[in-house]
Amino acid sequence: MVLSCWAKGYQDPLYLVSNMATAEDACRFYAKRFCIETFFSDQKSRGFHIHKSHMSDVQRLSRLLIAACLAYIWIVYLGSVCEKDQWRPIIHRKKRCDLSLFQLGLRFLEHLLNEEMLIPVQFHVTI
Repeated sequence: MVLSCWAKGYQDPLYLVSNMATAEDACRFYAKRFCIETFFSDQKSRGFHIHKSHMSDVQRLSRLLIAACLAYIWIVYLGSVCEKDQWRPIIHRKKRCDLSLFQLGLRFLEHLLNEEMLIPVQFHVTI
């Protein structure tokens, strides 16, 4: 299936090629792309820089990705604590925020480390 969408305010159309059953399904899944791309950039260039590990062993890479995903969840948690407890004006802008929860969490963690403050940890593992 080939789709073309030309939204108001855009100079060029968006083209999608999909194997989905309907155009609605294809558009719905494409909309998730932006969340996924944000996650990838947080794991790579704007966050953990996993791409610089140059690992090729599948088992080692798998363990690294599991650790990175757990760390990602924790950093997003710190970002939400930053918002909830009103830390953002101290570590970022006062009037508006253009950072993801992950980026806020990284800055919050850096601030806590620099100020030698306690770092909130909230993990509960049940097996």
